Amino acid sequence: MTIARTLASRIAAIHAATPPPFLVAICGWADTGKSTLAHEVRNTLRSMGMSADWISTDAFMKDRAERNRLGISGYDPLSIDAAALSDAVCRFIERENVTYHPYDNRTGSKSPIPKTVHPQSVIVVEGIHAFHPSISRAHHLRVFIDADEPILRAMRARANIDKRGMDAAEAAMRIDLELEDYRR
Repeated sequence: MTIARTLASRIAAIHAATPPPFLVAICGWADTGKSTLAHEVRNTLRSMGMSADWISTDAFMKDRAERNRLGISGYDPLSIDAAALSDAVCRFIERENVTYHPYDNRTGSKSPIPKTVHPQSVIVVEGIHAFHPSISRAHHLRVFIDADEPILRAMRARANIDKRGMDAAEAAMRIDLELEDYRR
C-alpha cells in the first residue's frame, strides 16, 4: 500500500464522522514531496468516490525578489501573506470557491494564470507553512514529511538546480541558509 493510499484510507475513516470540508495539512522542508503527495492523495480520494482537491501555501508567498530584498527566506513566517492564507482556509470551510495564482519556483513569482479550487469534501493544504498558526486550528489531520539531513540537502540541491535554475555553488550556499531558517 502506498503512502497516498494509506493517508486516503485514514482520511476516509475520519471524514465519515466529520462534517465537510475535511482539511488535511501536509508540511515539511522544501522539496520533500509535499505537492506530489497532496496530488496523489487527492487522486486516491477521488478514485474512492470522494470529492477532493489541494492548494499549496506557496500561493501566498511573497515573490523571491521581495523576500531577498527583505533578507528573509521562504521559511520565515513573514514570507507569506498569513491573512490571505487564513481567508482562503475560511472560505474553504464556508464551502466557497478559492481563486489564487500558483507560485512558480522557476521564476520565483506567481503565475499570471489563476487557478480556482471549488468546494470539496476534502481539501489538502500543503507547503512549508501548512502548519502556520493562522490556519492550524482548522486542520483535521496533519502530516509532516522529514528525512535525515544528508537526504534533505541532496533533495534541496537537486531542486535548486533543476527547479530554480541555480548553479551548484549557489544551490549549496542557499541550502545552509535555508536549513538554519528551517530549524528555527
